Amino acid sequence: MFPFSLYATAGILTAVHLYLLLVFAAYAPAANLLEWVALAGSLCLLAAAGISLFKPRAAARVALIACLLIWTFYAPATVRTLQTKVFRHRVVTEHSVSGEH
Repeated sequence: MFPFSLYATAGILTAVHLYLLLVFAAYAPAANLLEWVALAGSLCLLAAAGISLFKPRAAARVALIACLLIWTFYAPATVRTLQTKVFRHRVVTEHSVSGEH
């Protein structure tokens, strides 16, 4: 029962997040293909939750593939966020040392 609740919770949370991003993309430039791939991964994770009730080993394999699909969107976003924060910190530090305002 634990795999079911874990897969279902992760699938629902990521699906809701990606759905909202896609809805907001309707008012902005076109949605990124990675968002659609990650949404498919979220739906696969929900399928893995259903499969886990009957065939836990097969559900684990489906969940692994689903997580890889989901991370095609979240990994680049995480890296970009970290790069932005490190770059911003580096710029602030350089201005502080040189005395510029």
